[in-house]
Amino acid sequence: MQRFEGKLVYITGGSSGIGLEMGKIFAARGADLLLMARGVEKLQDARKAVQACRLHGSQRIETLSVDVADPRDVQTKMSGALEDLGAPDILISSAGINKYADRFENISYEMFDEVMKINLYGPRTMIQTLLPAMEQKKGHIVVLSSAAAFFGMFGYTAYGTSKAALLGLCDSLRYELKPKGMTLTVVCPGEVDTPMNIDEARTLPREGRAGKNFSSLMTPEDAAREIVAAIERKQYLFIPGGSTRLLYLLHRLTGGWLTRSTSDAVIRLARRRMRN
Repeated sequence: MQRFEGKLVYITGGSSGIGLEMGKIFAARGADLLLMARGVEKLQDARKAVQACRLHGSQRIETLSVDVADPRDVQTKMSGALEDLGAPDILISSAGINKYADRFENISYEMFDEVMKINLYGPRTMIQTLLPAMEQKKGHIVVLSSAAAFFGMFGYTAYGTSKAALLGLCDSLRYELKPKGMTLTVVCPGEVDTPMNIDEARTLPREGRAGKNFSSLMTPEDAAREIVAAIERKQYLFIPGGSTRLLYLLHRLTGGWLTRSTSDAVIRLARRRMRN
């Protein structure tokens, strides 16, 4: 098990879910942390939770309210963070939303744009802003995409698009970072029990919920442990959860036929039940 004493970790989406649990793990292994999110109160609660996990009392656990969808806010806040804390050894881009999980015709341009700005443009802006400073330290960038980048799902036209585009960004960015001596890890988890699920449940159609019922649900603690292990291995593509990894393998081996035909059958059954 790797220790991270003397290492500085920046985490967006650090006030809840996987980001918060990763913060606890890194703190327990000696790292200094900067937790970032939009909500100030949630960040303060997160800071207390992470401080309680510190290996040493001298470790710095800082918080910063940042809107990753606003490039000016990112650039201004990161300039101050670099001056105060220095460049991160590890940047974890974990912020994301799925509040518009609905039928395509119900998702306005503005809704779609909001998802893209947070889930795709957010990581892109954060990485580009911090890259020059991180290059000096040959840093490690970690991006949380989703299994939705591989598998389409009913009601996921906004979220799935953002995560598939994010995976495409990482696939190309990896080639540019490697000659610099930098490492990129892109993580594609299946369903994880995080606050994002509450937002999703408000609008997710029954057909989409029926499809998700066939997948396993990971705890954020388990997902975080697996992701940190992948970071230690400097693994590029990582899919947490044995069942999701198996599904991905079957999807690849069958050219997508297995997952698509199964999903079609589940949707037909869900619609029959809705009519009865």
